[in-house]
Amino acid sequence: MNARDYLCTYIDSHGGIAATAARLGVAYSTLASIRNGYRGISTRMATRMAQADPFLDANRLVWVRATKKDAKRSAASVGVVNVG
Repeated sequence: MNARDYLCTYIDSHGGIAATAARLGVAYSTLASIRNGYRGISTRMATRMAQADPFLDANRLVWVRATKKDAKRSAASVGVVNVG
């Protein structure tokens, strides 16, 4: 199980993103962005999450990295312009 699977399993077993965000004291949008691959978890965030729930392993959480690029940023970086 990789770090992202570890986090997703934890989120699923604690009632989804909203319930887990409340449990860990993290904003819903932050946890959703991490879950969806748009954000990673910093050392500071991993430590905060592990302090909120001692069953979480901060050493595994720090390996969760962003896997997707923001659609607006990637379109702008290649010069795509929406006309409409």
